[in-house]
Amino acid sequence: MITELDSVLLDVPNLADAKAAYSRLLGTETPHPQLYLGLPEWAPHPGMLFRVEDLSSTARILERRGLSLTSRGDLATGQADGLTLGLTERPDAPARSAPESGQIDHLVLFSPNRDRIIATLCGRLGFDLRLDRLQPWGVHQLFFRCAGLVVEVVLRTDEAADPAGPDSLWGIAWRTADIDASYARLTAADVTLSDIRDGHKPGTRVATVKDPGLAVPTILIEQRS
Repeated sequence: MITELDSVLLDVPNLADAKAAYSRLLGTETPHPQLYLGLPEWAPHPGMLFRVEDLSSTARILERRGLSLTSRGDLATGQADGLTLGLTERPDAPARSAPESGQIDHLVLFSPNRDRIIATLCGRLGFDLRLDRLQPWGVHQLFFRCAGLVVEVVLRTDEAADPAGPDSLWGIAWRTADIDASYARLTAADVTLSDIRDGHKPGTRVATVKDPGLAVPTILIEQRS
């Protein structure tokens, strides 16, 4: 089944602004191998592509699980309630990201329907549900894991939320080995950030990156040993 995340599909209002914003964030002019900036014609919504060992057999399994996929060369892609989901068996791209903040720590999705998003991620894609909790600050969160990727789902529980409404890719958390150094570098590049604060996960520190060119809410996260 899934071996790792291949890429994240992001809808960006302005491609040049997005490229510049991610260059600032990652400290490199080289495009990040796991970011697909601007939706291709086969992706009406943002979403995720996953690398698999055997594209045809994995696509058949997902088809049997109710995810309709279309073959596109080395890709098989489909839609699930507002998310583009796809598979590829193309070889891994060499790491080209910045050393201090170039790895995706986790992705954040919004969903108005707990059972449906569990069915999509666990029943179809093979993720493990690791945590289902209503947090003390009032947010209902689900955490899933598969092949090293963590996906956080924030459930929309307000009265206006339609359980039949779409899911969405909401944000990205980027790992950094030294959040103070990342903060200083980004501030020097005139990027606005929140203050560094303790994360909800014990042993973490986080800062929100307020750069509209990134297209999605973005945080840096440092895991202390």
